[in-house]
Amino acid sequence: MAYNFATVAYQALMEPAPGIDTDALRAEVSQRVARFDPKAWHEVPVATMLRGEPLCAEGDVNTETVDAFGKPNGKQVLSGPRAVDEVAAHVLNFRVAPGTEDIRQAVRRIEDTFFMGPFAPELVANQLLDFHKQDGITEIEESSQAMLCERRLNDALLEDERNGRVAIGRTPAFVGAVSNFSNFLDLCRKIFRNMELGVPIVVLSRSNTTQHMFRYVVMLLAQLRDNGLDTGLCTYCSCSVEEQRRLLKACPGSPMYFTGSRAVASRIKEVLPRLVASTGGPNTMVIGPGGLKNDVARAACASSLIEHKGQCTAMRHVVLPGATEADVRAIYETAPLLLEGGAVECLQRKEFSAMLKGLEKPLAEGYQELSIGAVSASKASVAFRISEQLPKAINEQWREAYLDVTAPRSLDRSFVDDLSAWLNQEQPISLALNCGLEVAKDLFERTSLVVYTVGNTEQGAPAMTCQARPQDGECFGEFPSRKELQAVTAFPVIIPSSTPGYNTEYTQDFLKAHGKEPLERWGFNKDLDGCKALLRRCKSNEEKGYCHVLFDYLADATTGPHRGCGSRTALFGLQRPPLHGGLTCLRLEKVSGPNLPHMDAVFDQAIRYIFPFMATTAKKQLVVSLDPFLSFPAFPMLQQQGLKVVRESKEAFEAAVGNYWNVVRLPQPSEVTALMPRYPLAAHFVSTLFPMGHVKSTLSDHTEFVTLFAASPKWLRLASGADAATTPNPSSRL
Repeated sequence: MAYNFATVAYQALMEPAPGIDTDALRAEVSQRVARFDPKAWHEVPVATMLRGEPLCAEGDVNTETVDAFGKPNGKQVLSGPRAVDEVAAHVLNFRVAPGTEDIRQAVRRIEDTFFMGPFAPELVANQLLDFHKQDGITEIEESSQAMLCERRLNDALLEDERNGRVAIGRTPAFVGAVSNFSNFLDLCRKIFRNMELGVPIVVLSRSNTTQHMFRYVVMLLAQLRDNGLDTGLCTYCSCSVEEQRRLLKACPGSPMYFTGSRAVASRIKEVLPRLVASTGGPNTMVIGPGGLKNDVARAACASSLIEHKGQCTAMRHVVLPGATEADVRAIYETAPLLLEGGAVECLQRKEFSAMLKGLEKPLAEGYQELSIGAVSASKASVAFRISEQLPKAINEQWREAYLDVTAPRSLDRSFVDDLSAWLNQEQPISLALNCGLEVAKDLFERTSLVVYTVGNTEQGAPAMTCQARPQDGECFGEFPSRKELQAVTAFPVIIPSSTPGYNTEYTQDFLKAHGKEPLERWGFNKDLDGCKALLRRCKSNEEKGYCHVLFDYLADATTGPHRGCGSRTALFGLQRPPLHGGLTCLRLEKVSGPNLPHMDAVFDQAIRYIFPFMATTAKKQLVVSLDPFLSFPAFPMLQQQGLKVVRESKEAFEAAVGNYWNVVRLPQPSEVTALMPRYPLAAHFVSTLFPMGHVKSTLSDHTEFVTLFAASPKWLRLASGADAATTPNPSSRL
């Protein structure tokens, strides 16, 4: 169970980890950058690497690579169809020999050389040169800590595979690398965590900033050879987006791990159903009336400009009642501005939120420019717009200093309702709350984000959007809005987690045995008789066994929020959908073919979606919508157990979709379900139905915060007789 989010064993794997000598690493990186010969990335171009060697074939095209700001910085060979076909053949045919999948010892030895050994300065220097990363030092330190936790999660997963409970998918996995946090999110989480359990990986090139990940793949291939490992474990495919899509479509059984925009993720998922994507949204800070004090302004500035607005948690939107242009100017008054020495100077000055270039012109429509200072002859400026209304169709404008300011008259009930709905639709990664605790708690309970940070302005500890240490229990994730989820990713990604766990499923033998266990032994309390009635209708022992696994997980993970182990006061765990407006609709359509009541086939597909609601305090937040012509004998039983079940036409259902927080449609197309894990790990399946993540105070051991937030009914718990009297009924919001 340890690899399942928020279990007791999961929390036990989090413990304070030692840091690294950041000053020594900083000095070594500075030396590497000073010695760097720009010709090196031209003389040894980015190219497809198959089984440790460059792959050249007819149809390859030579081109230039560009850095984060579009400046040419090297050469690249884009593979043509012939070479890409060879990569596809490798993906379809290469597997680690049975019995040799456990290569943790060798892979972790290699990983240590990258993050705690001689390769760390090279990682940071290459990222600085390619992405203009200002603070690669912190990423290396936090990677060296977080990987210890995620190694333990992998250990637990492998142990359960050996015990016959799960089967880890070992089809080669594609990696769509991100540019800013690639050393942690890609190299550490997606590459090393997969490889150590015998999962080969294929890294895909990027249209920009592809140099630094290619260079670490080359270093990795050399280490695989030196450690006696098969270089077929790691492939780099340098090709156009069109060829990437063709490659992915040819390998439908492979998973892909991607971090990027929702628009790109949805296009990938069109051709690769097993996509597991992390996708961000417009990170937001809420500042209470009159709360824009100096320390809050500095926190807003750093949040907005972190890595020249290149960090996934960079602030894009601020809420400040009555805000004016003078307030925007106050936010950026202490900005480091344009540093003549660029990212190199930032590294040396320990700066992480400097502006490295001016705004692209013309500005996006509706924004105005605000000059915020000068260094020599260079002007620094930001683009902003202020409105009493929340922004619509907000564009991230990555690597550009853009800020939307919403200036309501107050943070009253009407506005908090509107803001909550906006947050649930836009789904930012992070919400920084520099306002009163009660307003912060209200927004926490009405939304479904992963990262909430509550500041304390009275003690000089304001919240930033860019604060999360997953290894400390400040669990992190980039989730899409729930109604977008199926179009964007197979599962939301929570960190820490076992990356190969997203392509793992429970074995049929284990589920059959688990399903045969008498219901009296499952551990239901007296208030869960409805779950027994539900399970008695299930005809499949495998599906019943899966429900047993889900119940074991929920019973373990819903005992209340867990405390983190870091310097800030963090609470993490499973949560209910938003307490107001957080309804989920399970829509059941009539299946093609005979509509035989005694078969009840749709019920056996639906039970895994109904059961987690029936067993928990989220029961009143589920609506089951039935096609009028669907034979569904379980209808009266579900109503008797207190679930809301309606029969309505497809047109009526579609008209009501906007009222729901989440919509699940069954049955799903067979061409999709055939390519997905049939019985995914419990936490990953549950994450498609319920929010998860953390809320933290910027203060250490903040008793008032813990008392207030730990008691919130937002935390998911097993159902009890008291729930009906104490829980708001979100159905009334329809």
